[in-house]
Amino acid sequence: MVVPGGRVPAGHRPRAEEGAVRSARMGSPPIAVRPSPGVVYGVLALGIATVSASALIIREGYDAVGGGSTGRGLLMAFSRMALAAVLTLPAWRRPRAAEGSTLARRLPEGTRGRAVAGGVLLGLHFGTWLPSLAFTSIAASTTIVTTVPVWVVLLVWATQGQRPSALTGLGIAVAIGGGALVALGDVDGLDAGSNPLLGNLLALAAAITYSAHLLLGQAVQARGLGLWRWTTIVATVGALAVAPLVVVTAPGEGPFPLRFWVAVIALCVVSQIVGHSSLTWSTRWISPTLVSVAILLEPVLASAGAAALYDEVPGGLVLLGAAILVVGVAVTTLAEQPSNPTPAEEPVGAP
Repeated sequence: MVVPGGRVPAGHRPRAEEGAVRSARMGSPPIAVRPSPGVVYGVLALGIATVSASALIIREGYDAVGGGSTGRGLLMAFSRMALAAVLTLPAWRRPRAAEGSTLARRLPEGTRGRAVAGGVLLGLHFGTWLPSLAFTSIAASTTIVTTVPVWVVLLVWATQGQRPSALTGLGIAVAIGGGALVALGDVDGLDAGSNPLLGNLLALAAAITYSAHLLLGQAVQARGLGLWRWTTIVATVGALAVAPLVVVTAPGEGPFPLRFWVAVIALCVVSQIVGHSSLTWSTRWISPTLVSVAILLEPVLASAGAAALYDEVPGGLVLLGAAILVVGVAVTTLAEQPSNPTPAEEPVGAP
């Protein structure tokens, strides 16, 4: 459920390069040359694979320091967003003299408060999802966090009065039923002292906060705030929002080994920048519905990786609930795509 980027009409393909040159001479943006299907689907596969690696990278970071905890999860969340802010900072190099030098004058009207709120929500998203993996299974956490399309629909209904269709309601009901089974399930291979119910609730909070973050992203991009500048703002604000929680929950921890920081860097570069950018780029050339449904492979791939690398085998109830939940989310996504697109160029369900 994403708003597609512009596509090049099929009839214009033979003249793409000529059009690009002509547009450049006239001062207009060049017309993009449509890549081959192999390239498009290859980039989509890369995006799904790298996003699916997020939970595995987080678990690897936890293993590097002897196990996960709330404080360590928050530290990884803070570090991930802070690094993303630094890497996307060049987006701020384009203010024109006429726009003035203050932040307020460089941002389109009506976007400043929403961007700050979006950053706080992003901080809450990562600040709940990463710690969830310290308490519950990768299968349960990644499946629950892919319910983002369901919560987007419900939030749009609550805030904008757009009532979901009967098919959408069915998909939501199925997803909720599957989620209940996941929450009640048990998992073999988790560390002693883990708390699956707490982890599942944290993953649910992560899905809800990310849904609200996406809706604010839609609003600010509609008002002219570019995707990369939005990314820089929300990553910076999100890191600042989580920082006090890190101080409170992880006092005296560290120093952490190099392996932990390698996981943090991989989480930002591999999962966030490569993964999310690949999915965003893919929506320009293929159906955004296809991309959104393909993202539902994330819990499948992540669960397979967890079983292979960490002997983390979900119980039968978790597997059944996860399958039902994914079906419910898929139905919701397909039912809502024509009428309730979610924020521009930002795939749903990819944490």
